[in-house]
Amino acid sequence: MTLNPARPLILSLLLMAFSWNQASAQPFTSLSSALDAGCGASANGACTNPLFLSLPFGGFSLLLLAAMVALLIVVVVLLVQLNKKNNQLKQLEEQVKQIDKKNNAKDKFFSIIAHDLKSPFNSLMGLSEMLVLHSETMNQAEVLNYSKMVHQSTGKLYALVENLLQWSRTQMGTTDYKPEKLDLNILTGNVVNLLRLSAQEKDIVIALKMDNDLLSYADANIYSTVLRNLVGNAIKFSRVGSIIHVVGKKQNNGMIEIEVSDSGVGMNSEQLEKVFKIESTQSTVGTFNEKGTGLGLVLSKEFVELNRGTIDISSRIGEGTTVCFTVPSISIAAN
Repeated sequence: MTLNPARPLILSLLLMAFSWNQASAQPFTSLSSALDAGCGASANGACTNPLFLSLPFGGFSLLLLAAMVALLIVVVVLLVQLNKKNNQLKQLEEQVKQIDKKNNAKDKFFSIIAHDLKSPFNSLMGLSEMLVLHSETMNQAEVLNYSKMVHQSTGKLYALVENLLQWSRTQMGTTDYKPEKLDLNILTGNVVNLLRLSAQEKDIVIALKMDNDLLSYADANIYSTVLRNLVGNAIKFSRVGSIIHVVGKKQNNGMIEIEVSDSGVGMNSEQLEKVFKIESTQSTVGTFNEKGTGLGLVLSKEFVELNRGTIDISSRIGEGTTVCFTVPSISIAAN
């Protein structure tokens, strides 16, 4: 049981009120003498103090009443302060828990990153070693084939490191956000064209369908990064010979929606719940054993929100995945 810190103060003030002689500033020896002094009793014991007689308590001095009022004020102030301190302490404890949770999540994430960085580095080291040791005995076709594999491993490694750097900037709040008028028809077409080569390696077709005059007010680099990640994920988890659809359309609320859908391996409900949580990020393998960390979707969500949009994902095992995100149109910015 916790002792109320105001209780000793209450008792002390009550004793002082009962024992203080206002006239002589000397302590009384008993409660009865304090009452007699306050009453101003005559020789026959009758109370002669009219102020005392008017008090509703009949037996307590005015000093005691004033002390009780002061005591009540002190207690109320103490309780308010104590309650305020307790609330502040609870808030601090909750903040510490949140910081610990985020730190644990980031520690887990970086352990995954460190593990996944080994794969492309090992590929680069092995392929480059083959070229160094056997290039003189290889024919031109073999050298070209090894060089192509080195290029592919380097590209995957660069994409992973670039995503990691961009994500770290969002955590530090140093990501450059420079919104401007964008023609999404042109910008989306450029991003998709850069990814067609990767899609062709798996005989995948990217079908692009955009409404006319999709003008947005957003950051071009952030938009391009989100679209690259989403289309790249669709390529990674799509089967050979399938089709990826990229659709852009206007919404009634003035936003522009971009939808990326595939008919790949899909995800279950448990995976969907964790897909945007960094603490649940894990390495996944594509249909061609492509390596990845899952950072792309985490980064995409943060970038979409930075561009003042929203992102949503739906998926079913064996049927594929659809990701939709929005960006503000130029008309919203004008208003």
